[in-house]
Amino acid sequence: MKIKYLGTAAAEAIPALFCTCEVCREARKAGGREIRLRSQALINDNLLIDLGSDTVANSVRFGIDMTRVLHCLITHIHSDHFCRPEFFYLNPGFTHREPGMPPLTVHGSEDVAEALKESVASSAGALVCRAEAPFVPFDAGDVRVTPMKANHGTDHPYIYLLEHDGKTLLYAHDTGVFPQETWDFIKETKPHISLASLDCNDGDTDGDDYGGHMCLGRCKRVRARLIEAGAADENTVFVLNHFSHNGVRPLYREFSQVAAREGFIVSYDGMELTV
Repeated sequence: MKIKYLGTAAAEAIPALFCTCEVCREARKAGGREIRLRSQALINDNLLIDLGSDTVANSVRFGIDMTRVLHCLITHIHSDHFCRPEFFYLNPGFTHREPGMPPLTVHGSEDVAEALKESVASSAGALVCRAEAPFVPFDAGDVRVTPMKANHGTDHPYIYLLEHDGKTLLYAHDTGVFPQETWDFIKETKPHISLASLDCNDGDTDGDDYGGHMCLGRCKRVRARLIEAGAADENTVFVLNHFSHNGVRPLYREFSQVAAREGFIVSYDGMELTV
């Protein structure tokens, strides 16, 4: 299973649009891996995770044919992950589709389904939205997906387990340390996670747990708990993702070295990993 990180930042991106902080000034100067758009990922070239306002930019800069993307998982309805106006461009007149083209099927919580009702109705069959229940697996093409409850600031945020060809990927953005229901599910089912992508919005710090996001210290504790639950081991690849310019040492050139010493990979826009 392949994951391509299209965007690896929090809502403000790095550099943030109107910001003159030291991190943003350095990112503008350095370019390259220091430039981060809003969080988004592509699985096996045809399964998108989140569809925010940077989707057009990501499709162009990475040469992605969005007509090949048949399924999209939405983690939660904050606009950096779920840009509702973008879905109106599936309406006739905004887009021109060949006869018989399959629709884009969006999967998410009941929040997502409610928010997309108008877009689905006006899309002439180009858009389908399915409300998925937490902890109930479903198929998105050839990938088996299990939504799990996240700890973030919307009514029904999800993180996802993805299974394909004997491999399992945990995509855990945006979330703080997981809610107890999710830990109970992981402990009961013991998925063998090949790659875990963990929220590290707050960067190189070891602060107390709080709702919404994580940091390096919290990611270390989540890793230990996944191993204790029998869901991960020494072969599991752990990736840190979703960075804010307000975090501690979020620049790639600094944080990648710190994280490597702790056994983590730091993501960057365009990074591909295969497990």
